[in-house]
Amino acid sequence: MKNLIEIRNLSKTFRVRRGSFLRREISENPAVSDISIDIRKGEILGCVGGSGSGKSTLGRMILRLIEADSGSITYDGADLRSFGPAELRLHRRRAQIVFQDPLQSLNPRRTVAENVARPLLNFGMRADEVQARVDEVLQLVGLDPGQAYRYPHEFSGGQCQRIAIARALTLEPEFLFLDEPVSALDVSIQAQILTLLRDLQAKLGLTFLFVSHDLKIVRQFCDRTMVMYRGKLLETGESDQVYRQPMHPFTQDFLGTVLHLRRDNRWEAAAERAEDLESAAPAMSGPCCPYVSNCQQRMPECARAMPALRTLHDQRSVACLLYPATA
Repeated sequence: MKNLIEIRNLSKTFRVRRGSFLRREISENPAVSDISIDIRKGEILGCVGGSGSGKSTLGRMILRLIEADSGSITYDGADLRSFGPAELRLHRRRAQIVFQDPLQSLNPRRTVAENVARPLLNFGMRADEVQARVDEVLQLVGLDPGQAYRYPHEFSGGQCQRIAIARALTLEPEFLFLDEPVSALDVSIQAQILTLLRDLQAKLGLTFLFVSHDLKIVRQFCDRTMVMYRGKLLETGESDQVYRQPMHPFTQDFLGTVLHLRRDNRWEAAAERAEDLESAAPAMSGPCCPYVSNCQQRMPECARAMPALRTLHDQRSVACLLYPATA
């Protein structure tokens, strides 16, 4: 399968500066560190991790909503980071985003029709064509175009997310960055939105980067999964394999913190350590595994160098010294 997006050694650090005239840097936060990953055309790639792992920053750099510090992003053979304003504007038609909070992502002062039509108007489509396209995409996501005169606050959360998806589809993109699109919805509505997205992906031939903190949802929805922790890529593989046989110690612990209806020993043991996965874990300085301070299987070498992402015999990749690379 052909790669639509190729990411190589991508990094981003957010720096905090203080001072009115002589601004000085007082702290820095590496959000994404030296990540390389391919997104195949027509696939759904899941990206999971806790808060602050860099998932959303990665997606926003792919869309160039955030500029990377270093590394390369190749989109359909073109160097995305080299695009000027005119090229980037044209690229916006090919890649869109669906945000986490559906109501906050829509302009409350505009009707549904005006919200959905805005991207078309920005690209100069004629008014008579705009109305027809708005009706088409609203029907595509399961909404009644006859209700498009209403405002976003008059709709439920699930309906607002359908409106946001419709707006993202108006320009006929080929890539969607889904930034936790169901995390703010009820469980029953989550299933409806995921089914809609899966149907749209198959019907329109879309490529998705699906960000979530829930590995269980990613397993059901995504073809492949990448696991991030503190800006590092720790593991990749087919979604079902990553869920059934997590290899990196962080993935094993992270999966264990997901609440299952059938409680088992894995949940009981992991629940005691859930808070340690992110906020309570002391940050380690220097080139080391980011999970070394919490890992129960750590070795002395883990604190001296960041393990490279090793490719295994079953097409799995893991950045952990517990697993030797395939010769």
